[in-house]
Amino acid sequence: MIKVITFKLKELLKKEGYEGWSYRKLAKEIGVSHLPIWKMLNNAPYNPSLEMLDKLCSFLKVQPGDLLKHQK
Repeated sequence: MIKVITFKLKELLKKEGYEGWSYRKLAKEIGVSHLPIWKMLNNAPYNPSLEMLDKLCSFLKVQPGDLLKHQK
């Protein structure tokens, strides 16, 4: 059985009113490279650093578990 962790970033951005933001704008706003944001938005394979998760959580005012979903 393969277990996969996916990102809920797209859903969170919509929920928090940032749906129209580009991945580049979000990356610039939180001070990170745009490529990881693109990967997270498109659920491409990516292993985010704790620093990346911290910046996203601080910006969106959520917990790390709100950004990630474990699928069986």
